[in-house]
Amino acid sequence: MNFAKGEEQMNFMLECSVLDGLVFIDEGYLAELNDDLLYEMDILLDYNGTSELICDFPDETWDMVRPRETKEIREFCAYGKMIIWILDSVEKECELIKSDEIVDSLKWLHLPTGKLLAVTASELIQCLLYPELEMEKVFELSVEEGWYAIQNEGIEKIMYCKKEPPHSIFSNIQELY
Repeated sequence: MNFAKGEEQMNFMLECSVLDGLVFIDEGYLAELNDDLLYEMDILLDYNGTSELICDFPDETWDMVRPRETKEIREFCAYGKMIIWILDSVEKECELIKSDEIVDSLKWLHLPTGKLLAVTASELIQCLLYPELEMEKVFELSVEEGWYAIQNEGIEKIMYCKKEPPHSIFSNIQELY
């Protein structure tokens, strides 16, 4: 989906299940999400240790397991390759707004192909593990290649602005449950 000339915002419907989230990623980075990173993303989404994943770590507390076992996916996000908003059972209308200026953003996204993909985390994991499945995307957006500052007010309002990041490590994972 592209913005019409003069249009600065797009509304979209977000439906996330339990232990889920919204992911922003350039389509060019999908190939880098291997099975290990997808497993780490599953652990990351399980913020309280309530899924069957806890069985993989007997006699360990989830507070110790989760940070240790999600190191690589956190680094993947921290380098601007992906943003994850961790959510739990969300169904709401949201808006994406193109902004002229975003100041002091903690989230930065690199879009080397200019093809922004928004998808639920559970859908991304499932479709990358099982490539024969067709991915149900929240939306796709074609933009100019480069770096984008991302800012949000909850999950209902997400703003983006093309600009160069002030540093090289970002805070691209946000827990909104």
